[in-house]
Amino acid sequence: MTATLKDIATKVGVHPSTVSRVLSGKYENFNVSQETRELIMNTAKEINYVPNETARSLRLRKTQIIGLIIPDILNPLFAGVARSIGNICEKNDYNFIVCNTDEVQDKEIRYIEMLKSRGTDGLIIVPVQREKAHIEKLKEERYPFVLAIRHFGDIETDTVVTDNDGDVYKAVEYLIKLGHRRIAFVGGHSESYAIRAREKGYKQALLDYNIRLDHDLVVGNGYTVESGYAAAKKIMNLPERPTAFMISSNIIIVGVLEAIFEAGLSIPEDISIIGFADSCATPYLSCPLTAISQPVGQIAKRAAELLFKRIDSPESEDYQKIVLPSKFIVGKTTLKAFGS
Repeated sequence: MTATLKDIATKVGVHPSTVSRVLSGKYENFNVSQETRELIMNTAKEINYVPNETARSLRLRKTQIIGLIIPDILNPLFAGVARSIGNICEKNDYNFIVCNTDEVQDKEIRYIEMLKSRGTDGLIIVPVQREKAHIEKLKEERYPFVLAIRHFGDIETDTVVTDNDGDVYKAVEYLIKLGHRRIAFVGGHSESYAIRAREKGYKQALLDYNIRLDHDLVVGNGYTVESGYAAAKKIMNLPERPTAFMISSNIIIVGVLEAIFEAGLSIPEDISIIGFADSCATPYLSCPLTAISQPVGQIAKRAAELLFKRIDSPESEDYQKIVLPSKFIVGKTTLKAFGS
């Protein structure tokens, strides 16, 4: 038979409420001696007491569980966010469930419904962004959620993102100051807020430095090694190849590198590249990557803080959009353009 709080109380000779306070660590405002606390803890171990989480959830009207929905668990950025949120949840006496959508919209919608049906207190979502009706529905239902890394500009929600256009602007500006004029931009899905913002930063830098935009140098339609390879091959086959690449997402860097090396070119002697510091391409490079380093820990921390606040006040209309700065790291994958 499963041990209960009452069993511990009977053995120790105290009221069950005293046992509950001690086991939950909320006894400070009650006159419970250290001797009694130690006796309760030891007795709980002796009789193999396991807290009844269902009863606790009903009492608190919370499950102490949140869901994290990400597009690709193999992407170092999302894996880093998941790990950081896991650490934050542990410190706040929460558990969390991670769901991986593989950038498939239907999976995202199914996972949201599944997590809601299991009573999770709230969600942190990195959305696929091909549809938004299910996100609007969450808001209408006052279900606690936060969008991280990607968001919908026309839906007011709690959001944590980085300064995508500003970050890429600085990176492209750096290439321009090295003398590069033919700079390729390899993007991902055009529906993505982050990709659109990064492309905007790229184009604005060219405009500000009076460099004509060559639309043939703006390619990309996915977040895979294969899509990166296909984009780079298309660009490399142009009559005049670029002298530099601005690569907008980390996993596709591997495909871009494959295409560059396949063409017999060297980095950075023949082509300069800038990517993202949390890239899985690092093992393929013989030198440190010049990169935009996103604040993974801060993204997770601020998203979790917003969600816990939203869980406590689901009716609040005070939505927050937090924009975090990234760090630009000058590595050794960039050189002055030939002849500059």
